[in-house]
Amino acid sequence: MKLLAYIVLLFSVFSYQNRQKAYFISPNGKDSNDGLSIKTAWLSIEKVNNMILKAGDRVLFEGGKSFKGNLLLDSLDGGTANNPVIISSYGGTSAIIEAGQERGLFAYNCEGIKVSKLIFQGDGVGKNKQNGIEFYTDFPAKSLNFIAIDSCEVKGFHKYGILIMGDKSDTSGYRNVSITHTMVNENGEAGIGSLSKYPSIPHKNFYLAYNKTFNNRGILAKTQNHSGNGIVMAGIDNVLIEHCEAYENGADNRCTGGGPVGIWVWMCKNSIIQKSESHHNHAGLTKDGGGFDIDGGSTNCIIRDCYSHDNEGAGYLLAQFDCPVKFSNNKILNNISRNDGLKNNYGSITFWGDNADNEVVNCEVKNNKSYVDARNIVNGIPCGIRLSGTHFRGIKVVNNYFEIEKNGKYIFADKEVGSNKVYFKDNIVKKKR
Repeated sequence: MKLLAYIVLLFSVFSYQNRQKAYFISPNGKDSNDGLSIKTAWLSIEKVNNMILKAGDRVLFEGGKSFKGNLLLDSLDGGTANNPVIISSYGGTSAIIEAGQERGLFAYNCEGIKVSKLIFQGDGVGKNKQNGIEFYTDFPAKSLNFIAIDSCEVKGFHKYGILIMGDKSDTSGYRNVSITHTMVNENGEAGIGSLSKYPSIPHKNFYLAYNKTFNNRGILAKTQNHSGNGIVMAGIDNVLIEHCEAYENGADNRCTGGGPVGIWVWMCKNSIIQKSESHHNHAGLTKDGGGFDIDGGSTNCIIRDCYSHDNEGAGYLLAQFDCPVKFSNNKILNNISRNDGLKNNYGSITFWGDNADNEVVNCEVKNNKSYVDARNIVNGIPCGIRLSGTHFRGIKVVNNYFEIEKNGKYIFADKEVGSNKVYFKDNIVKKKR
């Protein structure tokens, strides 16, 4: 009996390993080959698109070479968290996917996918029409598990460099998603982002680390909503963003109603941005252009141990637009702001609520250091604390340090507010003359 069980187990392992395949793609290949070795590689991306990829399968492009086309995956493709489908390069360097005017990779209703060590190149914001890497689900009531993007570069796309999106229902989303060690630059809408059916929060457990998003300038022709964000995550319960850097984003934003931010969350809960840097970001026109932001519909979120500097907008923003989900219990802790608020009267730390039904409520700003250097001002007056409007209450500003140059302000308020709205205690203020 033991011998029979061993034979059955050995056969099962052999059968499982036999199902896992590595497919190679090379400019020297032929689509008539079997693709199962470097010597018998395929030639085209189209050949990959015609395959059904199962758990453990690998698709490997020759490193340092360019491949024209668009990778397409659907619900028949995919693996598991422990045994994903892997799409990557071989040979020591990254292969280049030349996407032209379309997506670099579009994964529709897929899970169990890892994308690594690839460069996705679009034709530029003006010519390209799509996102660079897009994972999209419209399952009406299903959460897809495990997406990983690592050590990639994504540039030259009209919309998002990387977008994770659920768009069918309040429960249509992704869980256990990671984006790490990736550069996303020269895109229009944003570098990295997530979206869901508004105003739901169906995504869960995202991790972003060691990413750089830069020169995502925005879309000149887009005037009805903002563009040019670095990292903007929405619809997530528990996203951790750490060791990321965002800079020189937003210059081509042409919306006057809102603007881009380097790194921010909205419609998120129980989320953290930490140990990251955001600098030299632009408003484009009249709004935002800041370093970090917790925005509309967010609850129990934290920005901590971050460094914001030389941004046109706020270093750190707490804001609630006209949103059906209330904004409360968010915190800005142990951060540094230097020379922020260079345009449109923003502060190192700024509060704004849209109206009496959409207030910033019960938030804490503690143990931060603000240096209002007031260098390279575009317009307006930079300040330590900006109270924009009066739609906030239960705000505690405690134990912070403010160093203000002579052409800056400690507090810039549209109207005088009472301590029930903003409570100040044990802050140190040094005003230079």
